[in-house]
Amino acid sequence: MTRFWAKFIGDKCWTAIRKPEWSPESEREKAMEEACECLKALESALNGNKLYGGHTIGLVDIAANFTGFWLSIVQEATGRELLSAHKFPLLFNWSHCGIVQECLLPQRQGIVHLQSSCCSTLNKQPMCPSILNKQ
Repeated sequence: MTRFWAKFIGDKCWTAIRKPEWSPESEREKAMEEACECLKALESALNGNKLYGGHTIGLVDIAANFTGFWLSIVQEATGRELLSAHKFPLLFNWSHCGIVQECLLPQRQGIVHLQSSCCSTLNKQPMCPSILNKQ
């Protein structure tokens, strides 16, 4: 089952969650619904546990780390909310779990990386320069 969830996260969820940010405005609502369906599936896979591995970090926790790190950065940069305590309480708690957070970069480093990679890829100004000014 672990391999299924790791593959599901890599093949389906990551693509679906990134889609709303890169889709034309006319397709964003449908893309947001698709992303929410993936998050709903991820939340159900927790089965009420603190971690996907039960009490220890496992492969699925590692594969799903984007929800605890990149998704929050993208949400802050774009102002669009996919993951919240209200919509997905178990998944939100997992993403803010101390054990999961210990394995991730500080959020500011992720924001700087996202900004620089988007700027170099698109040869444009940062998506949201005000984020870089936050301390």
